Amino acid sequence: MTEYFLTIRGYQLSAMSTYSYLLDWLLYSSTIAVLLSYGALVSPKYHEFSLHDITLMSSHKSEDETTISITMLILISVITPILSAFFPIIEKTKLAPQRRAWDVIIGLLVLCGSMATQLSIVNLLKNVCGLPRPDILSRCFPDGINSTLIEPPPGRLATIDICSNPNLMELKDGFRSFPSGHSSTVFCGMVLTSLNLCGKLQVFDNRGFSLKIVSAIIPLIIATFVSCTRISDNRHFSRDIIAGGIIGSAIAIWFYLQYFPSIFNLENCGRAYPPRRFGVSSHFNHVGGFWKIEDNTEGSFSERHLVD
Repeated sequence: MTEYFLTIRGYQLSAMSTYSYLLDWLLYSSTIAVLLSYGALVSPKYHEFSLHDITLMSSHKSEDETTISITMLILISVITPILSAFFPIIEKTKLAPQRRAWDVIIGLLVLCGSMATQLSIVNLLKNVCGLPRPDILSRCFPDGINSTLIEPPPGRLATIDICSNPNLMELKDGFRSFPSGHSSTVFCGMVLTSLNLCGKLQVFDNRGFSLKIVSAIIPLIIATFVSCTRISDNRHFSRDIIAGGIIGSAIAIWFYLQYFPSIFNLENCGRAYPPRRFGVSSHFNHVGGFWKIEDNTEGSFSERHLVD
C-alpha cells in the first residue's frame, strides 16, 4: 500500500492516518451538535400519568434553584477531564514532546467521542420513553382554565392534554425523566478522569499509596454527589440516575479502551496507543499496526510497530 505523507512543522505524518483521526473529530463533534439540537427541538413521546400518583407531586424548582446548574455540570464533567488529559504535559517523566502532545490529543478525542455517544443514547432514550419527572404535576397545571379535561374518565390515565402550562419548553422537559442526563454526563467525565489518573499515576501497582488511591476515587465521589442532587432537586427518580450512571460509565470505559491500553498494564504508564497505521495488518496476524512515535521509555506497544 502506497503511503502519502504530510509535512507539518518539519514532521512527516501519514496522510491516511491523519485523515482518519480528523474524521474521528468531525464525527464526534458533529454528533454532539446534532444530538443537542435534537434534544432541544424534538418533542418527547408524552407518557400517560396519574393525577393521584404521589411520586409525581414534587414541587418544581427552576434551573437557578437546582444544586448543580448546567454551567456547573459542564465545569465538572468537561473541564475536569480536559485538565486530566493535559496531565502528560506536567508529569515529570522522560517522555518526548511528541509523545506528550500525542497523549493529550488522544485524551481530548476520547472525551469528545464518549460525550457524543452518551449524549446520543441519553437524548434518544429521553424522547422515546417520555417518562414524567417527579415534578410533572407542578409543571402541568392540570387545574388551569385552559385544560381540555380536568379529570380523566374512571380507569384512564391523564395525558398532556390536561396541562395548561403556557411554557411549552418547561412542559416538554417534564417528560424527559429517564435516563438522567446529568448523571450520564458527570459519570462519563468523572470516570474518564479517574481512568486517566489511574493510568498516569499507576494506581494499581499494588503498593497501596493512599494519595494516588484517593485521587482516583474522588472523581467518582463527585459524580455520585452530582447524580444524587437530581433526586433532591425533584428532577429524577433513583432509576433515572442509576441508568444514567451506568450509561455514562460504560461509554467512558469503552472509549478509553479504544484509544488507551488497560490501566492494569503498568509498563505502559497510561500512554495512548500510537497513531494507527493502514495496510499493514498482514504483518501482525491481521491485527492493525501502529506508526512508531518517538518515545524514550519502554512498554509502548513496540510489538505492533512495523520497522521502516
